[in-house]
Amino acid sequence: MEKIKAEQEKEFISRIFIDEIGRLQKEGFYFFSFILMGQAIEALGCFLDNKPLKARAQSSKRFSKALNVLMGNKYRAVNNDHWLYDRLRNQLTHSFVPSKSLYLLSRDKQADELQHLQWTDDRLVLVAEDMYDDLKGACKHLFSMIDKGKVPLKNIAASPADLLLQD
Repeated sequence: MEKIKAEQEKEFISRIFIDEIGRLQKEGFYFFSFILMGQAIEALGCFLDNKPLKARAQSSKRFSKALNVLMGNKYRAVNNDHWLYDRLRNQLTHSFVPSKSLYLLSRDKQADELQHLQWTDDRLVLVAEDMYDDLKGACKHLFSMIDKGKVPLKNIAASPADLLLQD
């Protein structure tokens, strides 16, 4: 039963976080992919704690935990005092207005001097495709933790099939 639950959890993350955001980027919707990547990072964090998926007042904690555990030191460094959470996840999710502290770019609009997760003119550069690659890596890292039993399994109410997202 636990193995089935683990596979369902991984399929949900793969279909919703990886496939859907990938489709947005493939069609050139980079701005909206940043919004969803911020949400996905927070959601990945919920798979790392012992609380229910809908636990209240966990947003910044879960976002930070996902960055720290699944995405590595470069992201941890730019999220000092919830900096990236506030400017990426919060600002885009609640207002759709990007922070002036960020350069949100796609590779086709990226100047050579603007590199992902680097600071330029007091602004953090985020390149959509690079962040998506890092998000996919974070998902794979979580899958490994699920397979090794290092994280608690969650009850996901709807499968991708229930959401009519199956190909």
